[in-house]
Amino acid sequence: MNRYILLTLLAIASIVLASALIRYSQIGPIATGAYRLLLAIPMLVVVNYSTHKPTQNTGAKLSFAVALPAVLAGVFFALDLSVYNLSVIYTTLAEATLLTNMVPFFVAPISIVFFKEKISPQFLFPVVLALAGLALLLGSSGSGNRHFSGDLLALLSALFYSLFFISIKSARNNYPAAKTMLIVCLVGGVTLLLIAMARHEAVFPNSGFGWLIVFLIAFFGQILGQTLLAYAMKYIPLNLSALFLLLSPVFAALFAVMMFHEWLSASQVAGISVILIAVHFGKKILDRSLSAK
Repeated sequence: MNRYILLTLLAIASIVLASALIRYSQIGPIATGAYRLLLAIPMLVVVNYSTHKPTQNTGAKLSFAVALPAVLAGVFFALDLSVYNLSVIYTTLAEATLLTNMVPFFVAPISIVFFKEKISPQFLFPVVLALAGLALLLGSSGSGNRHFSGDLLALLSALFYSLFFISIKSARNNYPAAKTMLIVCLVGGVTLLLIAMARHEAVFPNSGFGWLIVFLIAFFGQILGQTLLAYAMKYIPLNLSALFLLLSPVFAALFAVMMFHEWLSASQVAGISVILIAVHFGKKILDRSLSAK
């Protein structure tokens, strides 16, 4: 168990480090996100090839009905990365990482409106708690419109990630996980490149250091981080793994101090703490409501 806990913590730290490295990128933040997905494709191809067995049933054939959720997941993941990578530039790394983790508070209304799910009234408590923490966090920022815009972009990232989460869940019910992620990375990477070019971002690093940064972001964020996370979480309890994911803002705050001397005020720490508690209880109530069928 201890081994898998360490692997989970390493995975979370790797993913957060990839976010921090965005600030060193010589190209635009959205173009950087494109490289994160596109450079992961060769590894996914290798995984698909190495795990394929001619006599093994690999799941449903790739029909339109099967491919559509995976394509939508790729588009939503691209939108998630685009606004999140921008938020990292505009606001503190800890705030951006925290606010993009407020996924349960977007999944709940989406589930109620579009899937007619019944969510426990107890969910209102973490919602109110999260709003209080958010008010405390945003009210204590005091760094102008740019900082506030970064926080809003991080919240928008949580919305897009919620839509990605719902789409990928549907896709993986009908198609193998590795092949689904291959579609997601291809569609998401191309979508991010198109968005970056539409914004007239630089899309090619102009030095060896620039290429090194985009490779490190792909390695830590998509290859090492996501792969280790998917592997380790199979061997630890679900509640414990969900709790560990809430450590992302803690790692972000540590990296922000070490790399950018980006200190948080006491009010910001208090706001982050309240939101983390709200997300923890909100996810537990949401998971319990959605599984009670």
